[in-house]
Amino acid sequence: MSEKYITKHPYLAAVIAALICTFLTAVGSAAAQVAELAEVPAYLVMTASVVLSILVGLWLLRRSRISSEEAGFRRPASGSLRSVWFCVPLLLLEIIPLVAYGPDAFTRPGAEYAVLALFTVVVGFNEELYFRGLAFSFLTRRSRKQAVIGSSIVFGVLHAANALSGTNPLEVLLQIAFAILAGLMLALLVSITRSLWIGIVWHAVHNFLSFSTEMVFDQTALVVVSAQVLVLLIFAVGLWKRGTTAA
Repeated sequence: MSEKYITKHPYLAAVIAALICTFLTAVGSAAAQVAELAEVPAYLVMTASVVLSILVGLWLLRRSRISSEEAGFRRPASGSLRSVWFCVPLLLLEIIPLVAYGPDAFTRPGAEYAVLALFTVVVGFNEELYFRGLAFSFLTRRSRKQAVIGSSIVFGVLHAANALSGTNPLEVLLQIAFAILAGLMLALLVSITRSLWIGIVWHAVHNFLSFSTEMVFDQTALVVVSAQVLVLLIFAVGLWKRGTTAA
C-alpha cells in the first residue's frame, strides 16, 4: 500500500493490514492441523508462519513511509507511564488466572513451554505491529480518536471471530467483550505512551498464560474472564480522555 492510498483510504488500509496479519497467522495453524502435528512441531510451524507475517508487516511499514519510531518502536514518552497508572492493571489481569488456577495448571513438559514462549512472543510482536503499529498509524491521518476507536474495532472483530467457535453462549459473550476491551486498552496505551513495547510485552505474557491455563469453561473460568473484563473496562474508561485527546 502506498502512502497516497493510505492517506485517501485509511480505514480500508487498516482493514487490509489486519486481514493480512490474520490470514498469514491462520496459515500456520491450518498447516499444523492438516499435518496432525504434535504440540512442539505444531507451535514451531505456527511460529514460522507468524515470523513471515512480521516480515510482511515490516515491509508494509517501509512501503507506507512510516518510520519505526512513528509506528511505536521507541521508548515510552517521558512521564507517560505515570499517566497509565504504571501499567498496574495489566499486571492485575495476569495475576487473576495465576491465583485462580495455581501451579497445578502448569503441567506440560518443559519443551512445550519453551516453544510456547517463543510462539507467544512472536505473536505479541506481530499483532502489535499490525494493529497498533500499522492500522493505528493509518487512522491517525483522520484523528487520534478515530485511530483509537477504529483500530480497537478491527482488533476486536477479528479476535471475536475466534470466540464464536465456543459452545457456551456466556463464554462467547465474555470472550468478545474481552477482545474488544483489550483492543481499546492497547490502542489507548499506544496513544498515550507513543510506544508499542508495553503492549508487546503484555500481549506475549497474556497469550502465554492463556495457552498454559486452557481448560474447560467452568465456574473458575467464568470468574476469571469476568474479572479480567471488569479490569479492562475500568482501565479503558480511566484512560479514555487522555488517550483520545493526546496531541
